[in-house]
Amino acid sequence: MLAEVEAEITAFGEALDVHPFSPGQPGATDEMRAQLARALDAYDQAKKELVGDRIAADVLDVRRTLDEGRHALACLDALIAGRPLPDHMPLCFFDTRHGRAVRQVSWAPPGGAARNIAVCAADAVCLTESPRTPRRAAPDRAARTPSRPAAARPTTPARAPEPQINGRGGGGEQTHQLKMPSYRPAVMIFSAGGQARVDVRFEGARKGRSSRLYRLSGDGAPVTARIPLPQGGRTVAFRVFTTGDREAWTATAAPLRDVPRFHDGISGTGSDVVHYRGEPGPGVLYYTGPSLIRLEALDDHLAYWVTVAEERAGQHTFQWPGRGYYQVRSAGAWSLAAT
Repeated sequence: MLAEVEAEITAFGEALDVHPFSPGQPGATDEMRAQLARALDAYDQAKKELVGDRIAADVLDVRRTLDEGRHALACLDALIAGRPLPDHMPLCFFDTRHGRAVRQVSWAPPGGAARNIAVCAADAVCLTESPRTPRRAAPDRAARTPSRPAAARPTTPARAPEPQINGRGGGGEQTHQLKMPSYRPAVMIFSAGGQARVDVRFEGARKGRSSRLYRLSGDGAPVTARIPLPQGGRTVAFRVFTTGDREAWTATAAPLRDVPRFHDGISGTGSDVVHYRGEPGPGVLYYTGPSLIRLEALDDHLAYWVTVAEERAGQHTFQWPGRGYYQVRSAGAWSLAAT
C-alpha cells in the first residue's frame, strides 16, 4: 500500500511540473494563483505525511491530501478554460484507492439502516446490479503503476548561492539561490521597480509558511517587500514570476531591524512583514485590493503561527494577539491600526 501511495505522490508531482500555467502569464488571476498554491501545498503536505508516520491510518490522510491537490488543479484548469468550478466529492466510501466519488447512492450494510454514501463510478454500477455486495477490493493498480519513491519536484539548474541576487523579469524558469546570513531569524527584502506584478515562490518544503507563493504586488506599484526566511539551511531557493520581462528586481537577505515597526498604524501595498509594538486589543484592517487579504501572526522564528484576519476589500475589525511580527498577504493597498 505504501508503494502505491508513493507512486501517487510522484505522479502528482509530475503533473504539477508539466502543468502549463505560470502565475505571471497574461490573463492569470488571483484565483488561479490561489488554486496553484493550494495544489503545491497539498503536494508538500502529502510527502510530509507519508514520511512522518508510515502506517495504514496515515495513508488515508495522504490520499485525502492528494485528492485536495488534484481538486485544486482541476479548479485551476476550469478557471483557465472559463468553466464552472468542479464539485469536490469525497474519496470513494468503499476504498480510497478507487479515487474520488462521482455520485451519492443509498446503501445499507447487512442488517443495518440505509444511508447515502459517496462512491466511485465502478461501485455505483456494482451497487445497482447487486445492492448488498459492493465491490470492496481495489483494482490491481500496483500492477499497472510502477512503484518508485516519491521524489522532489525537478527544477531548472540553479545558480551558485549569492548574498544578493539581481534579475530582470521572470517566468519561473530559473531557480535562484539566496545565501542565508549567519544571523537568524532573517528576512528577504525583494525590490522591483516599474509597473510589473510580482510573485515569488519558494522551492522545497513549506515548513514555517502557510503557503510557498507570495504575491508581492497586485496593482502594478513598485515593490519593496519583506519575506520571512526559514530557520536552518545555508541557502533558500525561489523562483520569480512577473508580468513584464524587462523589470529589474533585487533579492537580499536582511536582519529584523529592517522590518518596519509601528504602535498605532501602518500602511503598505502587496505582501510584507511588519513589527507590531502595541498591546493586545482591537485593531482595524482597511483593504482596497482584489481577492483576499490575510494577516498572519508569526512566531519568534518568523514561522507561521496563526491567521489573525482574512477579509475582502473594505474596513474590518480584528483582535491583535500582542506584540510581534506579522505577515501581510495581499495583492493591493492596505492599512493596519490599533484602536
